[in-house]
Amino acid sequence: MELRQLRYFVTVAEELHFSRAAARLHLAQSALSAQIRRLEGEVGGPLLIRSTRQVRLTPAGEALLAEGRAILSAADGALGRARALARGESASFSVASLGPVPGTLLTPLLAAFSGRHPHVRIDVRAIDFADMFVALRSGRADAAFLYAPLDEPDLKVTPLTSEQRVAVLPSTHPLAPREWLRPADLAGETFVAQPDVAGQAWRDFWMLVDELGRRPRISPYIGDNLEEWLYLIGRGEGVDTCPAIIARYFARPDVVFVPLRDAAPATLVLAVPRNRPQPMTDDFVTLALELASGEATRAAASRDRTSGSSARQAPR
Repeated sequence: MELRQLRYFVTVAEELHFSRAAARLHLAQSALSAQIRRLEGEVGGPLLIRSTRQVRLTPAGEALLAEGRAILSAADGALGRARALARGESASFSVASLGPVPGTLLTPLLAAFSGRHPHVRIDVRAIDFADMFVALRSGRADAAFLYAPLDEPDLKVTPLTSEQRVAVLPSTHPLAPREWLRPADLAGETFVAQPDVAGQAWRDFWMLVDELGRRPRISPYIGDNLEEWLYLIGRGEGVDTCPAIIARYFARPDVVFVPLRDAAPATLVLAVPRNRPQPMTDDFVTLALELASGEATRAAASRDRTSGSSARQAPR
């Protein structure tokens, strides 16, 4: 039995009409009928019951239809993966993330990328602070969502979106009830820093060094991942700052997130290795940038509409 014959049979079985099946296959009806007869000869019995009014499946035909669909799907998948490898693509694509990525960006990005590369398996995994760059350099991740600033010459970094930073405090902290804070409010605080592997510029950014004009005291305790970092803050080892999205995904009773004013925003970036260029990675970055730009445009338009509405409703 040839895959071609099996594909012909599955098409006829789905249409239950030889003329429509022949049109789908761009094949003459007589040629299609001949191929089905050859397949029935190999099976040793009829697969279809034909009459002038209808076409029905025999029990053997129903069994072959179920198995045939699975076989064709597997064959198409294998061919697609082979073609991807021939183009220099991987059979899988791994995306790492240090913390949550906005669903308005990640969901359509994965859908669009999968649509362009239907035979490529996409793995999305969370990474720890210490694994930020190791995953990319070791090949365990093809791309990673991180936050600026990154001073890593072997990585290509593409800024995507920016959002407000928030102060992260123990819920028992005297500043916890405040509606918002400025960097100066945290000048005398001890900060829970990330591991050294993140780089000094990266750590300084989150500890507000530019805003404060100096490095604050640093806790001797270091969290290797977001959960440990929040646990240390919650038990009173210090404070820190983070993107506002963390507050939406990691709410806990022992920690509060207070909006920061007059602090540089957090910039989400997409990092990929410079020394492993491949078309699929470039495509992922391009799609991410297009979607992020579109999201930023829609957000600006929404703000303009809100501002205009407020102006119209303001009392004269």
